Amino acid sequence: MRKKAISLPIVLFAGILLVLLLFLWPLLGQPWVFIKYTDVDLNSGDLRTQVRLCTLAVKTEIKPSNLSREVRRLAIDVPATHLWKHAFESRLVNRSYVDYSYGRVVVACNVLVDLLASANAPDEERRTVLKSLMASLQTGDSRRAYGQARSLMNEMGERLNERLETLRKEQEAQTAVP
Repeated sequence: MRKKAISLPIVLFAGILLVLLLFLWPLLGQPWVFIKYTDVDLNSGDLRTQVRLCTLAVKTEIKPSNLSREVRRLAIDVPATHLWKHAFESRLVNRSYVDYSYGRVVVACNVLVDLLASANAPDEERRTVLKSLMASLQTGDSRRAYGQARSLMNEMGERLNERLETLRKEQEAQTAVP
């Protein structure tokens, strides 16, 4: 049996393709070639992921964040219009990751919602906390929103620590009784 030889046109095509790929590889890291943006809606807390290829949006997806799910569950009134601000961006090749000022706000809001859940906060308390957070978020000032989220996180953390300390003392008292 005779083995089939790889034809010369296929080898040439593969070589040219390899050279083009090596030449174009640095361009793939440029933001105008491929970029993925994650934006936050300041009115609801939703997250929008947008993939752009050669500056054209090829995919857009809106997902609820932990904050927006909780805001909807508690029926907190928010404007129906969207006010999108960049939170994060990433690129294809060099995997660079840019965290805009609203990126840290998104993270702080998610931590706050998790703290509220961990503390088993009643809905009225959650509603009060999240209304004040949404009011600061809707101002459009990322520093103020981040500061508000941090102060609410500290407050909820202190409450959670107090509840845990009370539970610990109750357990110690129960184990001390013969």
